[in-house]
Amino acid sequence: MLLLFGVTEILDAQAPATASKSATTTSIVGTWQLMSRTVRRADGSLVVDPVLGEKPTGRIIYDAGGAMMIQMMRAGRKDAISAQPDAAAKPNPRVILGYDAYFGRYTVDAKAGTVTHHVEGSLFPEDLGSDWVRPFTLAGDSLTLRLTSADGLTRTLIFQRMR
Repeated sequence: MLLLFGVTEILDAQAPATASKSATTTSIVGTWQLMSRTVRRADGSLVVDPVLGEKPTGRIIYDAGGAMMIQMMRAGRKDAISAQPDAAAKPNPRVILGYDAYFGRYTVDAKAGTVTHHVEGSLFPEDLGSDWVRPFTLAGDSLTLRLTSADGLTRTLIFQRMR
């Protein structure tokens, strides 16, 4: 059995405040600045994300009460959303906006090494009610989240704790 940070319990972030919190959950609490975001195909080749670009900026916040929020934006985003330099982007509002944001509750499964984002509000209505399981690792003040989408692309987000 693999133990992540010596913690074997599963914390339900929606449990009463009196519930014991694991070391992993306590460590994830805070405000994190996005340092890098890479997107790779199944063959390992890099892809520039059409929504957020090569080097987006962003923050994710996990609070001690089990709430979370994330915002990410394409760097250099200055055109009005009505300006569409690429006709192929026209039908995709995510590309046009160059922005992604959602909030909700979160739960940590320390044994599995995952954090689940329970989406309650989002820039995009189709995301509402989703539960997104993200494998994560914590190393000091560095938090890495990974996700693989239905199209087979794997995104790796590396955050640095803000002090």
